[in-house]
Amino acid sequence: MLSTTQKIQDEILKASLKARGRSVEHRKTRDPRRPAAKWVAEARVVGVRGKALSIVLSTIGCSHARGDSGGCTMCSYLLDGTSKSPTPEELIDQFKSALKELDGTDIPHSVKIYTSGSFFDSDEIPDTARREILSIISGLTEVQEVVLETRPEYVTDSVMAEVRGVLGDRAIELGIGLESSSDLVRTVCVNKQFEYDEFRVSVETARRHDIGVRAYVLLKPPFLTESEAIADVKRTIDDLVALKAATISVNPVNIQRNTLVERFWNRRRYRPPWLWSVVEVLQYAHEVSKGEINIVCDPAAAGKIRGTHNCSKCDKAVVDAIRQFSLDGDPRVFAHLNCDCKSLWKHTLEHEGISLLVH
Repeated sequence: MLSTTQKIQDEILKASLKARGRSVEHRKTRDPRRPAAKWVAEARVVGVRGKALSIVLSTIGCSHARGDSGGCTMCSYLLDGTSKSPTPEELIDQFKSALKELDGTDIPHSVKIYTSGSFFDSDEIPDTARREILSIISGLTEVQEVVLETRPEYVTDSVMAEVRGVLGDRAIELGIGLESSSDLVRTVCVNKQFEYDEFRVSVETARRHDIGVRAYVLLKPPFLTESEAIADVKRTIDDLVALKAATISVNPVNIQRNTLVERFWNRRRYRPPWLWSVVEVLQYAHEVSKGEINIVCDPAAAGKIRGTHNCSKCDKAVVDAIRQFSLDGDPRVFAHLNCDCKSLWKHTLEHEGISLLVH
């Protein structure tokens, strides 16, 4: 007999596979020599203000989304990819194209490489392309920090030794979507398909090579109320502080197209998290980490109906404060924030289990 949890998990997997199919149908034909996206933004780099170049390489996409599990319930990043694997030369050209965004100044730069999957998955980024991209970075003296996205199963001693050897003494972090330290939440609500112990081992493996982990923590996956989501993030932050993660990046869910979350949202069964919830968990993270862990948040679609939002009147002020906090780590930016909608948010926390959700 299957347990109730297993039955629910199986239904979510089926629904995720169906949503994944819609994502694949909507994938665009892309120039294999140009990245899916690239942008430069102010960021905290090795403790001071600098610039971060974010690059989304166009690949065949995440192995989890390509496989039999259908990918995560909130993620449509498979749309950033292509149905045909780019050659190593094409991937290198994508990276070189994005590097033109750097202005050549001496201020510290961070380079963040996203692939909508894993930079260390050889099926997604062939070893020759990975090594050449790292080699190019090693020649850029202004780049003092490198963030590389991956799932935990691709973090091995041999690859970490290679990364450290090529990049020298730069600050290096692995961006891993932990989402929640609860195996139940991560498996059932997110359909992530790895266990916390695998994440813990990847942190320890990276640490042996003086490489930190930037843990992405999801605020309000489907099937959790607002108050449950806040509590889950706080527990996850506690676990990451104990594990000595290098950075905690709080990621409020946004409604991406052709996902299970969008299906719920269209049926008014899901609301993205309130900005007040984001502020609460960031303040909590700062308090419990005692300044020893970098706490950041760059919410996608913030202040819009598909992203974390309040009442629209206060959205800009709250989003600006969140982004300022991510730059300087000073929680005092939240002290002046207030709005009439805060009482509605508090009411939601107390009664959402009864009223289902408040729009």
